[in-house]
Amino acid sequence: MKSMRKWRFGTTVLTLTAALALAGCGQSGGNGDGESPAANADAGNGGGNAATAEKETITYSQWGTAEELQRTQELLDKFMAANPNMTVKLEGKDWGSYWDGLTANAAGGTLPDVFKTSYAYIEKYGQLGIFKELDGLLAQNGFDLNIIDKSLLGLHQYQGKQVSLPIDANVIVWYYNKALFADPKTNPKGAAVPTLEPTWDEIVDIAAKMTLDKNGKSAGDPGFDPKNIVQWGLSLSPGSSMDWFLEPELWSNGAKLVNEDDSLALDTPEAQEVLNFFIDLTKNKKINTTPAQIEGLGGDVNLTLTTGKVAMNPGGSWNTTNYKEAKVDYGISYLPKFKTNQTVVQPAGLAISASTKHEAAAYKLLAWLAGPEGETELAKQGYSIPANKAAADAYVQTVGEANKIFLDAQKYGIVSPFTAKKTDLVWTYGEQALKLPLSGDGDLQAAIKDLASKMQ
Repeated sequence: MKSMRKWRFGTTVLTLTAALALAGCGQSGGNGDGESPAANADAGNGGGNAATAEKETITYSQWGTAEELQRTQELLDKFMAANPNMTVKLEGKDWGSYWDGLTANAAGGTLPDVFKTSYAYIEKYGQLGIFKELDGLLAQNGFDLNIIDKSLLGLHQYQGKQVSLPIDANVIVWYYNKALFADPKTNPKGAAVPTLEPTWDEIVDIAAKMTLDKNGKSAGDPGFDPKNIVQWGLSLSPGSSMDWFLEPELWSNGAKLVNEDDSLALDTPEAQEVLNFFIDLTKNKKINTTPAQIEGLGGDVNLTLTTGKVAMNPGGSWNTTNYKEAKVDYGISYLPKFKTNQTVVQPAGLAISASTKHEAAAYKLLAWLAGPEGETELAKQGYSIPANKAAADAYVQTVGEANKIFLDAQKYGIVSPFTAKKTDLVWTYGEQALKLPLSGDGDLQAAIKDLASKMQ
């Protein structure tokens, strides 16, 4: 998820201005019940221009890098071109500051009219009452929910009510550096690239052949020097990527990260098998990067492929842009499996503030961005996988048939909604507790016991 990444960038604020006067928007503040100001605005899926009563400006907020915010600006420019009497002011922050800001905005009554939200924070912020329920607005304006997968819609519901519309459906896959496999110097054992649906036995065999020391010996060769590795077969950090890597791998082995009652689920035999497997890759087999080595390779485990020193790593569908910018010839397969193919689909969504005074205008923007027109424009950027099925063809046309795997992989997505406790586990204390133990440095069982107490 794009929505789950922890951005290491300073706050960026972009403001978009244009001549305004909104089509189909009046003063509002309605609650979406009965005859809403947004009703009959010819904006069922964000399209069309209706008669306007007055000029209007609304705010839209999201997290992201400067580059991502620029892409959003391009989308809003297109929206404002279609609605020349409307101004949208875009406010952007890094991941951490964004959520702190929403909390402060909620307390101070200064929430943006429309804002981006992560499926992982729906319950946590739903409890704060910041979301406007969308069911009434969507029904009154004829928004077609059938072209968005029900599982994605479900991840953006709070207490059975739709409070956000998914706009992307990014997935986690397995990447490999084709150039390293093609060059005899970096692949002296002639390891084959991963198959489309690799097992972990296959990946371990490949990684052992692709892990090289300074003398060119592969892991497992007599005389291999694990203290002087110059190329790693794979780069994983299960403890710092619990939500997008560890969790689907647990599901693949019949285990879970958390139970339905929000208690930690890492003490089962199936879960322990997965955890010890990953420890073995790093501590004993020496074919996986340690946390310290990942820092030396740039700090982002899903970008280690760009260094030319790692053969394989998991990453999000959005990382193709990073690889292209780094001129990496990459290949893609599904995540390696223990028993079944599994992945994570990370749908970010758009919500309307419960306290907006511009309900009709806010709805018009949300419906355009999440509807076929806005989603098609998003797909043409080639960075995010649109949640709206009407934009699927545009996405494939932009990124090519090779990247169709991102659409196909969605069928392996796990259904594991985030609760407030799970959100805290993943981003507040989980990484600190498990990052080192899952690399073989520390007491895993003590860490699990500590986490279990925090989940109570």
